[in-house]
Amino acid sequence: MASGPAPDPAAALRGVAPFHALSDATVGALAESTSMRHYRHDMFIFGEGEPAELFCFVHTGAVKVFKTTVDGQEQTLHLVRPGELFAVTGFIIPAPYPGTAQTIEDSWIGCVRNQALRALAEREAALSFALLENFALRLTGTSRHVLDLGTRDAAGKLAAALLELADAGEKLQGQLTVDLHLTHKDLAQLIGASRETVTRLLGEFRDADAVATRSDGRLTVYPRNLQRYVE
Repeated sequence: MASGPAPDPAAALRGVAPFHALSDATVGALAESTSMRHYRHDMFIFGEGEPAELFCFVHTGAVKVFKTTVDGQEQTLHLVRPGELFAVTGFIIPAPYPGTAQTIEDSWIGCVRNQALRALAEREAALSFALLENFALRLTGTSRHVLDLGTRDAAGKLAAALLELADAGEKLQGQLTVDLHLTHKDLAQLIGASRETVTRLLGEFRDADAVATRSDGRLTVYPRNLQRYVE
């Protein structure tokens, strides 16, 4: 599949939550340090333990960030979708990447060198506050995710993950789509279960009219029925 021309960095930045309300001058300055990179499906962007030189966001496509356990298993930390940041740790502290980033679809990724981003943030208070707000929201979401993993059974974890991926929120009517090509292995790594468990649970969800598989492989989610597994 052809990648096409590279997206305009300034326009791409406007689609990312911390940056969409910044002034044109600030976004323009940030765009000068932003490179737009095309990655095909299943390509690695960086590896766990490598020097954290880049601050990244997804423009199109999707990325999974995962850690490898001592027994060689992958544990997904985040699924990153368009308009979302990843690899933010290196901007805050000079430390290696805590996980590996790999595309799960053909993707355009925006990358800013942390050194350039720090220099701009020191000059632009609005940028600093926008990033701090985003980091605080991420921390809140991470805390909620850890709590969910510790208090729900596998069915509840999978149902909650699918609702979040479908952006269900309070919209419990009708149907929604998980707009990602996720394998059973991807979902298993996301909730810390086996692939066999996910396959079995998806079968149960289908029997309960909580999910359905579309012809393109994506999942249709019926929030009202799926919510029963979360409560």
